[in-house]
Amino acid sequence: MAAALSVEEKKKRKRALILQAAVKLFSENGFAETPIAAIAKEAGVSFGTVFTYFETKETLFHSAILEPLEEIKPYFYEIEERYSGNPMEIISEMIHCHVELFSKRKDFLRLIQQVLARPDRYPDLFQELDDFVTVFIDRIVPLIIQGQKRGLFYQESPPLIAQSYLSLINGMRLTFVDEYTNLFWMDMRIQALRLFGPVSNGEGTKR
Repeated sequence: MAAALSVEEKKKRKRALILQAAVKLFSENGFAETPIAAIAKEAGVSFGTVFTYFETKETLFHSAILEPLEEIKPYFYEIEERYSGNPMEIISEMIHCHVELFSKRKDFLRLIQQVLARPDRYPDLFQELDDFVTVFIDRIVPLIIQGQKRGLFYQESPPLIAQSYLSLINGMRLTFVDEYTNLFWMDMRIQALRLFGPVSNGEGTKR
C-alpha cells in the first residue's frame, strides 16, 4: 500500500497542478484573457488556493515562464558535461534530448512566443529568454568550432548555426501538432543535425 503523502508533498503537488494549469491556459488565451478562476478550475483547486501559492496573477505568469525555463536550462548549458563523443556525436545526442524535451512542451513554447512578441509588455521575461539564448550560444560555439576544425561541420558562422538550430527546434513544436511519439520527431532530429554538418545515412546520430 502506498505511503500517504506528507503535508509538504501535498503542497508541492497542488502548486505544480496550479502552475501546469497556468501554462496551459495562459498559452491558449494570453495573460489578459485568462482569469484566475479558470486556472483554479483547470487545476482542481479553489480560487483562493491559487493565491496561497502565487501572490498575484502576474507572479503566476512569471512563474509559468521562468520555472519551466529553469528545468530545461541544464540540457542546453551543460553540453559537454551531459553528452559524449566527438563534436558530431555530442551535437547529435544533444539534439535527441532537445527534440524530446520540446516535443512535449507545446504549451510552454507557445507561451514563450507571447513574451518574445511583446518585449515592451514583458521586458523582464524577455530579458530572461534573451539571456538563455545568449548563454546557450556561448556554450555551444566552442564545440562547433572544434567540429569545423575536424571537418565535421560546415564552415559557416558558429553563432549563426546555433541561432538557426534554436529557431528550428522552437518552430518544430509550434508548427507541427503531432503527438511527440510520432516518428516525425525522429526524422526532425536528422534535419536539425544537418544544420551543423553533412549527414549521410544517419551518420553521427544516436538512437
